[in-house]
Amino acid sequence: MKGLGWWRGLEDYLGEAAELASLYYELCGRCHLCSYSCVSFRATGDPSLSPFYRLESAYRVLVEGRVEDRYVFSLYTCSLCAACTVTCPYAIEVWRVVHAARLKLSLRGRQPRSLEQVAVNLARGGHSFTPSGEEPRRLLLHVARKLGLRVDEPADVLYVPSPFETTLYPEVLEASLELIARSGRSVTLSPVALDFGGNAAIDAARPDVGVEQAERVVDKAGELGAEIVLSGCGSDHKLASLLGLKARSIYDYSGCENCPLRNGVVFPSCGFSRFDKAGFERLRRLGARFTRDRPPVTLCCGGGGGVNYLQEDVFRGVKRRVYSWRARMLAREGGGVVSVPCIKCYTVLRQGALLARLAGRLRVEHLTRTLLYVQRRRLRSSGG
Repeated sequence: MKGLGWWRGLEDYLGEAAELASLYYELCGRCHLCSYSCVSFRATGDPSLSPFYRLESAYRVLVEGRVEDRYVFSLYTCSLCAACTVTCPYAIEVWRVVHAARLKLSLRGRQPRSLEQVAVNLARGGHSFTPSGEEPRRLLLHVARKLGLRVDEPADVLYVPSPFETTLYPEVLEASLELIARSGRSVTLSPVALDFGGNAAIDAARPDVGVEQAERVVDKAGELGAEIVLSGCGSDHKLASLLGLKARSIYDYSGCENCPLRNGVVFPSCGFSRFDKAGFERLRRLGARFTRDRPPVTLCCGGGGGVNYLQEDVFRGVKRRVYSWRARMLAREGGGVVSVPCIKCYTVLRQGALLARLAGRLRVEHLTRTLLYVQRRRLRSSGG
């Protein structure tokens, strides 16, 4: 693991990012092929939400030191999904320089307050979405007791949930833990591992806070002799990738090779398809039907990169347009049921379905619950 040393030399890091932004800005051919894969541009047609304008915004911030509102708006509405890199003839990694520019804006006090609060929460209470972390810890312990799982005891697996699971969606937490338990592996939970840190490190552009939390999780896993298993949260998998950390995915435990997913379709989210490729391949072998946009070019749900946390008025209109447009796209897939591996997608697409008034036409399910349902149905049919 690269650890905090990777981020302590922030000036060097930002200097290297400025050089990269200059190279990319000069290399870009202005062909706008990248715009096809950008969910916010596709949904709105707003040039300031295109990958090229975001590349330019990152260049202005990192190289020229400019912090105008238009650049802040463009950079913080980026989902950091990396789809534009896939469609770019030069494979320009817009998300990397956008993330660096957001880090520089954060150091200058220009970060949206609602996004900064994510990092503040994690630093104070070990949980991105609540100031103290007390209620999420209580919920984690309740679920552990309910399922008969260990807490802070040696086991095969230390499961690190998404913060959504210990606040909004405890039913997803239970399904994820049951999937692992059904694989025959012993599972432990820990109040220290309420949060892996990706939401702060990646989304809120506070790597110091996020990486410190990731290191606490790594230390706890080492103490318990367990391997780390992450939820389908794209920001957590992206952080693990950047840190060179080998963490398994909940979808390594999808199981049920003889009970393919036939009802509805699976939406292979941006984090899932680009940072958890093994999980995607496993589901493909299970016979899952996927949405038409699939790896390597999967449109983001629209809430990646922390966009779903933004509460300021200037962002709300964009969020509503993107969310409802994305839900309408998925509603046309047929079958009416879409299972999603990422908890952010679960939140965003459910909200988008409401905004687009798609009741009865689009039902959004979390993939761990879908997998668990298929396994249980298979067991019942076999008389088990």
